[in-house]
Amino acid sequence: MSGSFSVAIIVGSLRAESFSRKMAHALIARAPKSLACRIVEIGDLPLYNEDLDDNPPASWERFRDEIRKAAAILFVTPEYNRSIPGCLKNATDVGSRPQGKNVFDGMPAGIVSVTPYKLGAFGANHAVRQNFVFLNLLPMQQPEAYIGNAGELFDAQGKLKDDETARFLKKFLAAFVSWIETVGGGGKPHAFDGFMKKRDEIARDYVNGEFASLDKIVTRHDPATFFSPKGDAEQGAAAVASSYASGAKMFKKPGSSKLEVLQSGASGDLAFWTGSQQATVRNGKGDPVDMTLRITEVFRFEDGGWKLAHRHADMKHEG
Repeated sequence: MSGSFSVAIIVGSLRAESFSRKMAHALIARAPKSLACRIVEIGDLPLYNEDLDDNPPASWERFRDEIRKAAAILFVTPEYNRSIPGCLKNATDVGSRPQGKNVFDGMPAGIVSVTPYKLGAFGANHAVRQNFVFLNLLPMQQPEAYIGNAGELFDAQGKLKDDETARFLKKFLAAFVSWIETVGGGGKPHAFDGFMKKRDEIARDYVNGEFASLDKIVTRHDPATFFSPKGDAEQGAAAVASSYASGAKMFKKPGSSKLEVLQSGASGDLAFWTGSQQATVRNGKGDPVDMTLRITEVFRFEDGGWKLAHRHADMKHEG
C-alpha cells in the first residue's frame, strides 16, 4: 500500500477532559503509519436548520470540507441515555445535508464507544450504526470496540496506562486499515463509484461559475495535464489549477450538466472515466448554449482522496 489514509475522528463529547477525547488521542498515538488521524471538532456547529442551507454557517462548511478530505471516519463516543449525544447526532445531520450532498456517502467508518461504567456504552455504539444506514457509511463490523471502566484507564496527564486496552486499540486500528482497503478508502472501485457521484455534482457547480468544489479535487502535485475544448493544453499542477479557475469565470447561473459514463475503473492509486458531458451554459450575454463534450479524466489517490490529474475534453459534433 502506498501513501496513507486520512482518518477524520469525530468525538461525541464536548467536555475538554472527556474519556472519549482521551481515547481519541490514545488511538491517534497508536495509529499505524498508514493512518493519518486527526480530530474534526463539532462543538461549534449550530443545530441543523434547513432554513440555513442557502447561506450555511462557516462552521458547517468547515466541518463538511474536513470530512470530504478524509478517506475514512472514526467515531469515538460516550453514551447518553442509552443513545448518542445530541452534538454527535447534529454533526451527522449537518454533514448529510443539503439533500444530495451527503459528505459521508460511501465512506468506511469505525466506532469506539467509551464509558466509565461496565457495559461499554453498548447502546451508543449501536445507535450510531442506525444512522449509518441512511448516511451510507460503511461500518467495520469486527472487532467491535466497547471500552468500559474508562475512569481507570488513564493517568493524571490523560495518557492511556492500561496495557491490555493499548493492545486492543492496536488490533482495532490494524483491522480498520484492512477495512478501508477492502471497501475502497485506498482506491478500490467501490470508493471510486461513490466519488463519481460527487464528480457529477462538481461538474454542475462548475457550469454555474462555482470553482470551489472542483478546486478541492484538483491535484496539487505533478504530473498534471489539461487539454481543453478550445484545443489548447496546460501542463503542471499550478498551471492546470489556474486554467480551471479562470474557466469557471466564463459561466453564469443557471447552468446544467450531466455526466454520462461509458467506461470507468480504479486500480491501486489510479482511476479513470470516459464518456460525455451534456451541458447547458450561459455565455457572457446570459444566453443559454447547449453543448456536448467528449471527456476522459484520470485521477490519482493522494492527500486522502481522489485528485484530478488529467482531463481531455473536446466538442462532440453531430453528423
